[in-house]
Amino acid sequence: MLPMAYTVVGESRAHAEEREDLFLHSLVDPKASLTLLSELMNYDFSGLELSDPITDELIGSVSGIRGLVQNLRTHIGGETITLADLAGHRATLLQGPRFVGTGTEVADQMEEWMEADACDGFVIAATHVPGAYEDVVRLVVPELQRRGRFRDRYTGATLRDTLGLARPDATPHG
Repeated sequence: MLPMAYTVVGESRAHAEEREDLFLHSLVDPKASLTLLSELMNYDFSGLELSDPITDELIGSVSGIRGLVQNLRTHIGGETITLADLAGHRATLLQGPRFVGTGTEVADQMEEWMEADACDGFVIAATHVPGAYEDVVRLVVPELQRRGRFRDRYTGATLRDTLGLARPDATPHG
């Protein structure tokens, strides 16, 4: 299992926390959140006002990931959730695991999940571009490699070889 996770890495814990506030709160444009939410739900929110409530009928009419908005409604709480509430909640940025700290601290947090058998690894999502992936590669990956949690080379010449998968029969059938 490979859950999506956000990482905010800094040279110090305080630096990482400052960046977390900046990337996940201060710089987030609610319209960008709605664009992402529209994509995930396959629903065009542009015809709604920010004050419009998110109703069960609205959720029932989408063809994308309905559970995302249902989960956000539950997480936000209250009787009436508006489109502005969803936009302010940053669509996916405040969902799922988020690892914040120095490279060593982020590696500790990831390793804790893996040792608890919560996952086999992570799909890293960017909190900001450019730079999010570079931060992970520069500060987290070397620590994970030192711990034997991240490979530094592949054993096979192809992905199939590395995963130990047999080659399919390529002879034509007919």
